[in-house]
Amino acid sequence: MRPGSLSLDAFLARRAADRRLARLTHDMPLPEGRGLEFGPGDNPVPLPAGVQVAYVDHALDAGAGLPGAVPIDHEWAGSGSLAAVLGRDGYDVAIAAQVAQYVPNLLGWLRGIHGVLRAGGVLNLSLPDKRYMFDAARPASTLAELVEADLLGLVRPSPRQLFGHASEVRAVSPAQIWAGEDPVAAPRLAGATALTHAHAEASAALADGRYVQCHCWVFTPEAFLDLVAGATQLGLFPFVLNRIGATEVGGFEFYVSMRRDGEEDPEALRRMQEGAIDHLGRILAQQRRTATLLAGR
Repeated sequence: MRPGSLSLDAFLARRAADRRLARLTHDMPLPEGRGLEFGPGDNPVPLPAGVQVAYVDHALDAGAGLPGAVPIDHEWAGSGSLAAVLGRDGYDVAIAAQVAQYVPNLLGWLRGIHGVLRAGGVLNLSLPDKRYMFDAARPASTLAELVEADLLGLVRPSPRQLFGHASEVRAVSPAQIWAGEDPVAAPRLAGATALTHAHAEASAALADGRYVQCHCWVFTPEAFLDLVAGATQLGLFPFVLNRIGATEVGGFEFYVSMRRDGEEDPEALRRMQEGAIDHLGRILAQQRRTATLLAGR
């Protein structure tokens, strides 16, 4: 039995009481299935014992130093064929909780996961909402940055990504932001030497070819939808979006579920995706209004 495995009854009871777990396991087949989890660290998503899960990260020792970290089964940095790494495809579900922001080549990563899911298989993500955490002062990632990383086939964070993260992260918590503190006015985490530190970090990583973990991508739910819309127009986003769950009051993450559709006509897929983006954009707007009322702002 893999770490975190539960009996089916225990899993269903826990999922009924845990909205985060419900979102990360949306449309997961039960009682049996085959799944992937990316970047589990020491906190893998608890799944029923009937779901066979393999763990994937950018390195086999990615969780080294974390007490209770689960063993990584497959090493994959997010560019190139994931199917070749796994030796198979036809997976039912893939889960990535607070992982996608660390992936140097996000489009390549998504394309690889799409390629190993069966038709109808789903990828469920939780992503940080920059407005409510230490990335608040950073601009949202752009389509140009997304395309650049894909064309370069990045397998480690670029100097741009490293410098942006190291120079702009702020010493502020979600609780402080929800309490009304302006995160942009919070001090840089690296203090007065943040710019010098960021330049040195990016320069050294480039010279040594080291993998230095950082937030390569910065999102809000609306900005993420905009990126998907642009990538869809370019034919670079293979999934069709299912759901999006806005950041809840007091929290700092939002949720996205997407599926590998059985439709093979690119134009039909594009139309489906555009309809999904329009629908989910309206849902986000309503969720944002509700959250504003609940927060008393």
